Amino acid sequence: MDITIEDKFHASCFTLKKEDILKFDKEDNGPINNVLIGIEHHCYGVRFFDDRHGLSVEMFYINGKGLLKGDIIQLQVRDPQYYQLLLRFCVLLADDYKEVNALIAFNTFQNKLRGFLEKRGIFTVTSLELRQFKGQSAVMVSPSPRGIVKIDFINQKEFYVDFFNKIANKPIEKGKEHVYLMVNNDTGLIKIGRSNNPVYRERTLHSKEPSVHRIAMWCCEQNIEKKLHIIFKDKRIRGEWFRLSLADLIEIEKFMDSV
Repeated sequence: MDITIEDKFHASCFTLKKEDILKFDKEDNGPINNVLIGIEHHCYGVRFFDDRHGLSVEMFYINGKGLLKGDIIQLQVRDPQYYQLLLRFCVLLADDYKEVNALIAFNTFQNKLRGFLEKRGIFTVTSLELRQFKGQSAVMVSPSPRGIVKIDFINQKEFYVDFFNKIANKPIEKGKEHVYLMVNNDTGLIKIGRSNNPVYRERTLHSKEPSVHRIAMWCCEQNIEKKLHIIFKDKRIRGEWFRLSLADLIEIEKFMDSV
């Protein structure tokens, strides 16, 4: 019987107990201890295994706010479903821990993985670096006898624009109010705002914060913005900025479809 990705995910994902975390700390170079003694609230970690026949990793997250706990996933680096499994894990973390942004967590794990691979003499190239060769018949030759490993990173703006089916690119209806969402790539926070010209608003914010990008907008009554602020009041960080999960964004999409 074929194993579904759901089965595969549940078979590779585990909860870390306090004793597990203390054991990991003995082999760690500092981040876990920082959580244990209260210097940091949380940390990400990667344990890399290379037996020359296969590359595998254990990617874990530890949170010290309140009860010490964490989660871990075991993955084969060259598994065709690696990307989907890791993203599922990061979404799970974001659902369970309010400090976690799924996309930032994904990129954090990938960056740590890249460091381990390069240290083992394995040449890496990222999905972002390969963009300059898109549409070309480029051939990449590895300087390492162990070949090349492509490391996928997530561009938050593009991910969210695609998530909302590119409605951010729709023409603006002049003279009408629009509710918009913007993401700050540095923090992962989402801005819920309104304007009769979201494009101009984005440019204004972009001049002060280059990492802010529009990811969705809807032409609607201006009171919709206030309703969304009320719905997600517990997720507010400051002003119009919220720490929203993918589940929250799905809720926003459904809400906007109903108004």
